[in-house]
Amino acid sequence: MANWMIYLRERFPLPVYALLVGGLSLSGIHLVSKTFDGRAFTVSFVGLMLFFGVLRLMDELKDYDKDVVAHPERPLPRGVLATAQVGRAVRNWVFAMVAYGAGLGLALDWVTGGLYLFLTAYLWLMYKEFYLGERLGRSPLLYAITHQIVLVPMCMFAVAALRPELAFSPPALRYGLAVLGAFFAYEVCRKLDPEAHPVLKTYLSMYGPGGTSLLVAVLTAIAAVAAARLGLEWWLWPFELALIASLAALFVDRHKYKLVELAATLSLLFHIWAVTLHQWLENWGPS
Repeated sequence: MANWMIYLRERFPLPVYALLVGGLSLSGIHLVSKTFDGRAFTVSFVGLMLFFGVLRLMDELKDYDKDVVAHPERPLPRGVLATAQVGRAVRNWVFAMVAYGAGLGLALDWVTGGLYLFLTAYLWLMYKEFYLGERLGRSPLLYAITHQIVLVPMCMFAVAALRPELAFSPPALRYGLAVLGAFFAYEVCRKLDPEAHPVLKTYLSMYGPGGTSLLVAVLTAIAAVAAARLGLEWWLWPFELALIASLAALFVDRHKYKLVELAATLSLLFHIWAVTLHQWLENWGPS
């Protein structure tokens, strides 16, 4: 148990993921309701925490060979946990996710349960690299797209936890696209270290400052359009513009990449929480 606690502290910090999942769950509710619903929040929060927890374990296994070279300080390379242990945990927790989705289908409705079973199946395909072997990994951009697009049905699941009939509605899709654009941009911006080991193949090393900036700009534009369609442009456009402006640092001094990462982190947090923050201000405003 102590070994797993070390893993959680270093690789799956619960407060960070609670902030992420809590925002997704609350925003899913507030997209379709002006009031908080404890049951819906619990359904969404538990399901999405499971998803991210298993995803993190899967990534630890998939990245093991790279981490031995580039990040020997991480728990698996330094022997805190054995790969066999983590592999068993992945299988057990995937079974738990299947049981959770089936239970939601039986106890609530099959839209919510079906969406969760879809997320579980897609997560397994991501783990197996869609059974394409090394071919998918040869294109970092295609790899990233196939692994980020799942954010859209995740947001739909958060809506379905309260209003399953609205899971595929335009607001749910728009929120999903806003989160997708911001999350994808964050994933690019957190992998910009010019001193990173070549085995990691960062976006900066693959595409240079120009290509990386263009990719972040396109992703941010997707988020910006979705934000406008949600009526949240005044909440989110300032953070999107700040992220775009921070990209100038890559052309001045690549070692200023942390500035870009910070801007992307703030943008992501506000995209996840914007619906709920907007709702809270409306509720607390003058009646």
